[in-house]
Amino acid sequence: MKLSTSVFVTILSLASIATALPVKADIINPQSLLIAQKKITPVTRLTRKNSNQFFITIKEGEFNFKGTLRRTKGSTFIAEDRQVRVIYNRKTSRIVVINKKTGTEYYNYIFSTTSEGAL
Repeated sequence: MKLSTSVFVTILSLASIATALPVKADIINPQSLLIAQKKITPVTRLTRKNSNQFFITIKEGEFNFKGTLRRTKGSTFIAEDRQVRVIYNRKTSRIVVINKKTGTEYYNYIFSTTSEGAL
């Protein structure tokens, strides 16, 4: 009987110690969220090579594309890799990125020539 009483007291003691231990909570610092958001700022750069070609760099989150846009007709320039086709219309300043397999538009936006890397 004495043994079972001491086992019971030991179990109660361990339980009370476990509940008294401090627990550390992860706190998200709002400043670190702002820094993380700034690191994924989308970047589009167009550099004119000649009248029929532009070099383009697009970074959007984990999406990266680098290639040479070639004039197809009028003011339309196209570049592609295995996954996407990038179309730039110089007259409207619109850039469209299309998934080649599904035909889905990833991005469709107007590129401002006053931004960094402008023409």
